[in-house]
Amino acid sequence: MKKYSVIIIGAGKIGAFFDTPTSREYLSHAHAFSSHAGFNLLGFVDSDLSHAERASQIWGGDAFPTVADAFSNHAVDVAVVAAPDAVHFTLLKELAEYPLKLVLAEKPLAKTVDEAEEIIAIYSKRCIRLAVNYSRRYVPEFINLAAEIASGAFGGYITGSGYYGKGTIHNGTHLISLLDHLLGEIEIAEVFGSFHDQFADDPTCSFRLDIADGKPFLMQAVSSQLYTIFELDLFFEKKRIRIVDSGCKIERYNICDSELFEGYRYLGLERTIDTSLDKVLKSAAVHIYSCLEANEESVCTGEAALRALTIACRVHELAGLHRAG
Repeated sequence: MKKYSVIIIGAGKIGAFFDTPTSREYLSHAHAFSSHAGFNLLGFVDSDLSHAERASQIWGGDAFPTVADAFSNHAVDVAVVAAPDAVHFTLLKELAEYPLKLVLAEKPLAKTVDEAEEIIAIYSKRCIRLAVNYSRRYVPEFINLAAEIASGAFGGYITGSGYYGKGTIHNGTHLISLLDHLLGEIEIAEVFGSFHDQFADDPTCSFRLDIADGKPFLMQAVSSQLYTIFELDLFFEKKRIRIVDSGCKIERYNICDSELFEGYRYLGLERTIDTSLDKVLKSAAVHIYSCLEANEESVCTGEAALRALTIACRVHELAGLHRAG
């Protein structure tokens, strides 16, 4: 099996510390790439070198204070950007100066649409593939669900709603990106209100989206200071789909005849699917390896991330107008 060398930039929780080498779950990039036979984990970059050193002690490889230090010591094929949102743009621009084959960036791709468009243009020019970790797009059960919806098996989309917190750009784009994956053709319609529960520059907003030919989807903000929630409820002509427990479960409902009220029909739970979200980064690493071997694009490209970011930034604009009004 051909091996590709990997460097992880950002020795934080998702970079290295959400799990351990013996964990059943795959919740860190370090676990996902170190356990894949097709990758060689070279080490970690972090501005706080002690974090990189701690990560390398757990997962192997070396510790570097800067990207330049890492690349001066190694030939790198894949870089993972797992640093805070505010430095994504700067890091991605710096990485484009090196002969990488692929970069996997944590979401969001950047903080603004202009920054994201600049990154996409640079990477296209340098022929570096760009993947973004809107994680549920890498989960097999969600890939299968998107294919079923596209096949028309559920009938047309009617309406839906969802709940999220922790910033419209930081976390809301997760939900928007999943909608883009499942339903496509999303437009922002109206903003109802906003509050700050995590980031001063990224309010969490409630708003309505138009899906396909104007069918509504309502995104409702719930403060992450209370608890974490990520849920979707989608109604189709022939089926209801509920995505609950942050995406760990998919509930499927069928149309049934009521035994109690003659002539009435209701939506009855058909089955609950346990997804492999707890192993999502392992799925992402497998997918990245396949992309490298087949010279193909990721299921979540820079362009896909840009679509979600464009909607989130427009929501922020409308939220500002809503407050001013």
